[in-house]
Amino acid sequence: MDATGFAAKLNLALKALSMSRARMAAELAVDKSLVGRWAAGKVTPSGHNLDRLTALISSRRPSFTMLDWDRDLDALAVVLGVDLSPPGQAFDWVPASIFKEAQQGAAARGSAYEGIWRSTRPSSDLPGRFLHDHAIIRRTDQGVLYFRTGVEGVSYEGWALLLQHQLFSIAADKAHGTLLFSIFNGVARQKAEVLDGLTLACLRDAGGSPVSSTCVLERVCDLTGDSEEDDRRYEAFIAAQGSPLAAEGTVPEPLRAHLTREVDPASLGIGGLLRMYFGQSMARGSSLSAASD
Repeated sequence: MDATGFAAKLNLALKALSMSRARMAAELAVDKSLVGRWAAGKVTPSGHNLDRLTALISSRRPSFTMLDWDRDLDALAVVLGVDLSPPGQAFDWVPASIFKEAQQGAAARGSAYEGIWRSTRPSSDLPGRFLHDHAIIRRTDQGVLYFRTGVEGVSYEGWALLLQHQLFSIAADKAHGTLLFSIFNGVARQKAEVLDGLTLACLRDAGGSPVSSTCVLERVCDLTGDSEEDDRRYEAFIAAQGSPLAAEGTVPEPLRAHLTREVDPASLGIGGLLRMYFGQSMARGSSLSAASD
């Protein structure tokens, strides 16, 4: 197997396992630079390291064997459970004119949303309490925004369309077979610092009950430009957080009020209407002075 061909297959495996090169190197007890050379197509693993690499992948994908390295990329993707379709195909139900608008929006304004974010949302199990998750957002070459979000073993991965000043997104948690939908208010010109909107997902109860929630995203830090380092930092934030339940008294009152006032009491008898009016949105960007620094 040539080094370039192996590199493509290794990078596919890293994607399938949601694993960074550094994490793979640690699992294999080899230097990070060695995994980097494999992934860059500069060298191929020795027989010993290929055996260990295969064992590592098969520990997470039991059907994977040494013979699978001989498959072409499409066939290997099936074995690893990776969808190689470009992001645009995930939105093939969206009219072409709207998808083109989203691509133009991402090209012009997508960088304003790139970063690592922390969410605050009401707890569905503990009234009056709030939960935190983390998310990472980055642009793709296909003209959409890629993001990951999760906490405590739940990890959603998906795409967002930037249309005018709103983000429309869909993501999946492959491990649990559930989807996440959201619409967030965005910003007009400056780099986004705070976003707010609504999410729709399923609870982790026996029936997977649907639940909709108000949500505010606050920027934690910018991206470094090194995808591997950015993923490491994102995972470190999740690991450091521990429980998603916010400690009592740590959510500022203005944020608490904003997240709870958007429930319309008058509509509770017809299903409970959640809303996040753009005119009352907390979404904001950097100040003009900060943006010019």
